[in-house]
Amino acid sequence: MGACISSLGHDQYPFNKFDEVFNLPHKRYFGFSSYEIHNQLENINSNKKTLKYSHDADLYFSFPIDTTLGHIDQYSIKKVDELLEINERLEFSSNKLPCLKMVVASLYLPKENPKKPLGEDAHFIYELYQTIGISDGVGGWAKKGIDAGIYARELMKNSLIATNNEPKGHVNPKRVLQEAYRNTNSEGSSTACIITLNPEKNTICAANVGDSGFFLIRKGRIIYKSPIQERSFNFPYQLGNCRDNPSVAHEMELNIEKDDILIVGTDGMFDNINGSKIEEIVQRGINEKLKAEELASQIGNVALYSSFDRFADTPFARAADREWPSQIHKGGKVDDITVIVAYIQ
Repeated sequence: MGACISSLGHDQYPFNKFDEVFNLPHKRYFGFSSYEIHNQLENINSNKKTLKYSHDADLYFSFPIDTTLGHIDQYSIKKVDELLEINERLEFSSNKLPCLKMVVASLYLPKENPKKPLGEDAHFIYELYQTIGISDGVGGWAKKGIDAGIYARELMKNSLIATNNEPKGHVNPKRVLQEAYRNTNSEGSSTACIITLNPEKNTICAANVGDSGFFLIRKGRIIYKSPIQERSFNFPYQLGNCRDNPSVAHEMELNIEKDDILIVGTDGMFDNINGSKIEEIVQRGINEKLKAEELASQIGNVALYSSFDRFADTPFARAADREWPSQIHKGGKVDDITVIVAYIQ
């Protein structure tokens, strides 16, 4: 399930370049956050504040790149100077700043498939609008010679565009899905989950279709898990060339607090790692003060290991036992794995 991770801004990369970004060369392991960019700005001029909520400073690209090139240089020196100049011109009163925000990073591990090097997952991160999205192309389309990952990537690209058309701070996830669904024309189908933070109410709002979803964690304990939508075992609700549309999306609004952690994933994560294990990894991450990208990497790699373990006690094996009680099921499910971690700060 192939993904591009993108946090896009108007000035940094115009929308007519989207197709180029979503078809960049792919590398297996990657995950980035906005820490690098803020640190770059702070290192260049420590006497000036980084513009945390400007139009540009919270918008950046992160996508699979050739590791020989290292990180893409997001700003030229001239661009950094322009940002710092903007920072001096803009003034915010404290009551206009959001009380809480998400600091987000991700990891994507596509399963090995030479015919589908990008896999079938896709996601985006749009920090300025405090919105993230994730999708999982339905693999059953392969029987008809269709790569559902193409649909998933197009749906996420269009979701990002739809998010940009929303009022800042008032993104409606279901409306985003509806607009993206109307504009996605590839063959195939995928699950989808869009999550946004409402800074005025200190809540997260989400719209979910299928078996991708999220955990909300507080003080190391899961306090909420988004419900799975499926017609039968391993047959999730899905958007695309099928019977479902965004009207079936399950909508949620949850109160959040400082230091809450949001763990978002496709079924490649949920099928291979139990909630108790998620809590264990998150608690260890809290104790060790891990960054969001480090926590995403730990969760993703535990799920990856479990997916290849034929004897692991996994959520997928337990669900199979319930569906077919006369048979014994053990082990994980080899699949594309996407993990997004959002720290509430």
